Amino acid sequence: MAGTVMFGLDTTIVSVALHPIGVDLHAGSGVEWVVTSYLLALAASQPVTGWASDRFGRRAMFLTALAVFTSASIACAASPNLGLLVFFRAVQGFGGGALMPVGMAIALDLFPTERHGRALAIWGLMAVVGPALGPTVGGWLATSINWHWLFLINAPIGGVALVAGFSLIPEIGHRERRPFDVSGLVLGSGGLTLAILGLSEGNTWGWASAATIACLASGIAALVAFVRHELVARHPMLRLQMFAERAFLFGTVASLFIYLAQYGRLVFIPLQLEAVRGLTALHVGLLFLPAGAAQAIAMLGSGRIVDRVGPRLPMVVGAALMLGAVAGFARLTLTTPIPFIAVLLSLQGFGCGIFTPGAMVVGISGLPSTLLAQGAAIRTLAGQVSGALAVAVLGAIVSVSLGRHPSPAHAQAGYNAAFAAAAGAVLLGLVFAWRVPKQSGGRLADVQPVALLPFE
Repeated sequence: MAGTVMFGLDTTIVSVALHPIGVDLHAGSGVEWVVTSYLLALAASQPVTGWASDRFGRRAMFLTALAVFTSASIACAASPNLGLLVFFRAVQGFGGGALMPVGMAIALDLFPTERHGRALAIWGLMAVVGPALGPTVGGWLATSINWHWLFLINAPIGGVALVAGFSLIPEIGHRERRPFDVSGLVLGSGGLTLAILGLSEGNTWGWASAATIACLASGIAALVAFVRHELVARHPMLRLQMFAERAFLFGTVASLFIYLAQYGRLVFIPLQLEAVRGLTALHVGLLFLPAGAAQAIAMLGSGRIVDRVGPRLPMVVGAALMLGAVAGFARLTLTTPIPFIAVLLSLQGFGCGIFTPGAMVVGISGLPSTLLAQGAAIRTLAGQVSGALAVAVLGAIVSVSLGRHPSPAHAQAGYNAAFAAAAGAVLLGLVFAWRVPKQSGGRLADVQPVALLPFE
């Protein structure tokens, strides 16, 4: 849980402090790469975590990742210029990429199947608390102390977690000495990196620019080649046959759409309230606190429900509540009372809290031990893709709607259009959650690599 909260915290903690970082390091431009390099390294490192966990053990993999992440955090704080800060942020991302999927696999191994809902609900609190608290904590540290503490805050957490982890985390989980899939790494990590780079920078570079088109086209082509390669490889990096399990497939797709709206809330509600309504970053952060509390309470309760009735019902109910909240965001006006916005935020947080334990368990619990680490890596990757899509798609809608010199009314309409699109994503997530079977089992233990159809 300690490693997971650091992973989530560093996803959002820096975004509110880019300006003071740029001023202090005398960076005229490019300071946004402090965020981008971290996200790209996260995406690039996650496909390999399943193989590395099986090869070296989940305990060793987790503790190594935690050590790399903590050391890189200290190096980030000590960076004397922007170039080194971006480099060490990438190193931090490579370490952080293993923390969440391997942490999820460890949590699943520690508890029997009938307690997976409660176990992942408690563990998952850290996965949602970190990103939610990041902007508030980051704004306070950057303004009250200095930006170096955005990274130094990880040192005591990571240090204690490392010392405790050596004695508390047992050596459990599947072990296998299978050959390393070099082609899978190049195609999968490279394709993800290029695609997410294109999505992240599309609004800055321009969606019709040569750089954006090149990144997206080459990234998608590499990912298509990755899928074809993994389906026929004797020792693939990721056993994509996992998607033959209906619960795993629908659970992953539902999560992708639902978390797109969740990331959209974390990014665009603060932008809207600060740019259109004139609220300060601190006020916005305080506005999000009830939503975080509602999400935490809902997750704890939903975990028990998942263990009793299965994941589908909580996923459907949670997605339906989120749909109502996001639809409410799409109808905000310049005079909407701030307390009403707080209620909508709390409703979405509560709905996401109900949805999340079922989404983490569905399909994963039914996988055999040989695929557990790989399944967790795929689920974490889906979250990364959701974040990139939220920034890219919703950001493009806002940018097109705003124009160069928007009035407050036009700006509000632009944000409303973005949340209307987010509501559509939640609706799709609700449809896929409804298609999740009531019961799922691990039927993939003996699945072998399959040949492609004649179009190969």
